[in-house]
Amino acid sequence: MKKIVLFFVILAGMTSLRAQNTITNSDFELWSYGKPVNWTVALHGNITSFVNLPVEVNFGSKSTDAHSGTAAVKLQSADFSIPYTQYNFNIPGILQAGESEGFSIPLEDIMAIVQAMQDTTGGGFDPSNLSSLASLAKILAPGVPCTVTPTSVSAWVKYQPQEGDQMMMVAMTKQNGTPVSYAYEMFNPANPDAYEQIAVNFNEAGAECDSIMIIILSSMQMGSSSVLCVDDVSLNYSGVSISLWGKHDGEIYPNPASDRLHIRPASDNTYRWTLTDLTGKTLQSGEATGETDIDTKSFSSGIYLLQIDEGGDHSVTKVVIR
Repeated sequence: MKKIVLFFVILAGMTSLRAQNTITNSDFELWSYGKPVNWTVALHGNITSFVNLPVEVNFGSKSTDAHSGTAAVKLQSADFSIPYTQYNFNIPGILQAGESEGFSIPLEDIMAIVQAMQDTTGGGFDPSNLSSLASLAKILAPGVPCTVTPTSVSAWVKYQPQEGDQMMMVAMTKQNGTPVSYAYEMFNPANPDAYEQIAVNFNEAGAECDSIMIIILSSMQMGSSSVLCVDDVSLNYSGVSISLWGKHDGEIYPNPASDRLHIRPASDNTYRWTLTDLTGKTLQSGEATGETDIDTKSFSSGIYLLQIDEGGDHSVTKVVIR
């Protein structure tokens, strides 16, 4: 009975670990009420003035033109109207990781965001400057859980741009609300009739964080007719060394590993080791006393879990294989 309970505790921990370093519904196969689960394709909330003015605009729809599976997100510009005012703008489509709970923002802040996006002289919206994103961040989703800054964020896109237009992807990891690492790129993929992979790269890969924001814009122009399909978004950890989870007094190295993984325990007690993928599937296991090596030459690059059981002690180490 004790072993059964321990198994479910381990399984629950592994499920949590997977959720914190991968993105739920990253392939956009899950939809509910016309929206992709765990993603935001709309802006909704209240603009505060003399009274609260409710606003909502939807940029995304389900597309069967997918890179893999049966569904992708189709993203395009949409009209953003402020009730009881003369303000009506056609703004670029926005796709965000995570689900927005809605915003409450003063009218003057909304107008500052719109004016910055309209400014084509270079003095407005500047994605390289985090301070210029402060107002925009007020209306965006907070992001999704993530414990380690990845090497990069990638996505497969099919882009049919208006002449001279570009799409953009922005990613930022945070810790307690403070930015840890930031990456962005503007793209004009070469073939409008085929999916191409794009990526933004972090300089602080491997840094500890608690969440990640991922924002994809269908255009860098107001009133654009550009159409963007997005599929298979992923966090990539190739080459990132990730620290130990749980109590383990010995050494596990090298990490990242390529041909082999070495275990050097702190005692001469017999222990059992199990190497799994992030779904919990056992790939190798064994029992040892003293130092031992695990052959990893045949494994694909990625993140794995090394479990070590010694008496009543249990530890789980995240291992990168490249």
